[in-house]
Amino acid sequence: MQTPQHTKNYAGKERKVGFEIEYAGLRLEKAAHIVQDLYGGKIQSEHAAVFVVKDTKLGDFLLEIDAITVQKVAKKTKELQEKKVKTLEKISAKVGENLSEIGEKIAPYEIVSPPVCMSQLCELEKLRKALLNAGAEDTKQNIYTAFGLHINPEVASLEVADILAHLQSFLLLSLWLEKEHAVDFTRQLTGFIKPFPKAYLELVLDEEYKPNISTLIKDYHEYNPTRNRTLDFLPLFAFIDESLVRSLYGEEEKINKRPTYHYRLPNCELAHKNWSLNTEWSRWLAVENLAQSKEALVALIRKWQRHQNQIVSLNSTWIKEVEKYIKKQV
Repeated sequence: MQTPQHTKNYAGKERKVGFEIEYAGLRLEKAAHIVQDLYGGKIQSEHAAVFVVKDTKLGDFLLEIDAITVQKVAKKTKELQEKKVKTLEKISAKVGENLSEIGEKIAPYEIVSPPVCMSQLCELEKLRKALLNAGAEDTKQNIYTAFGLHINPEVASLEVADILAHLQSFLLLSLWLEKEHAVDFTRQLTGFIKPFPKAYLELVLDEEYKPNISTLIKDYHEYNPTRNRTLDFLPLFAFIDESLVRSLYGEEEKINKRPTYHYRLPNCELAHKNWSLNTEWSRWLAVENLAQSKEALVALIRKWQRHQNQIVSLNSTWIKEVEKYIKKQV
């Protein structure tokens, strides 16, 4: 796995990164045993929709059907079974048996890895290969599947200037990244990975934009009143100022505070033998590399502004401009 320029986190320790792998065709219990075979640990099942493999050599893995409604039904089913409510015992048992199959039709299975030190990322490739060999299906298998690979790289700095640089870098590269990832059309239709609005790009991609952290968060909310963005900053913002984020987005919004960027753009294509976590990770590193080069970042911002001022401003033209920058970095 490729190494980023900055290997230390905001606290001076080795940076970590977590992956969220969405898939189908392989029941949670079987996937849990695959994780255990690879990394050790103990399998625990909260109910039919959630498994945890605890105390592996990498940390705790969470496996779940990624739908709150299904999880609530599973929890209630287990409660009924444990209480042995006679009139519902047979029904609840039947629901428990079929819940995983039902859940797969409306939501993906998901494996959430623990944060793994970047020097150990090759360990997660073993999981990707094992899932492939076990017959796991990905977003390309059916027209109704829309599975993503979410990457959660720990931040190297909590300074607002560094966070802003990563935001600007991503906005500049986003069209190119979408092309490189070949983002599945079905995933685009779901609304979970909406692009940032053009008005927000115009605000942020301005050399005069120098917000403090509170202003950055408030501006983000004004233009992005949702966590469903291709790069979700809300976990990081909540880690820095949870009270402000909650006052803007509400207590019920599913925001798990953590000092990471939440990159949601890549497809999950683990059923393809030539696909790898490293491929998607290397594309994310293009964002980090540009963010860390102030000179290159300013130059690309100025090119973007000139591009926007043209009478005809085509996405394809901007992608070619980004490709020129990328080739210079190789």
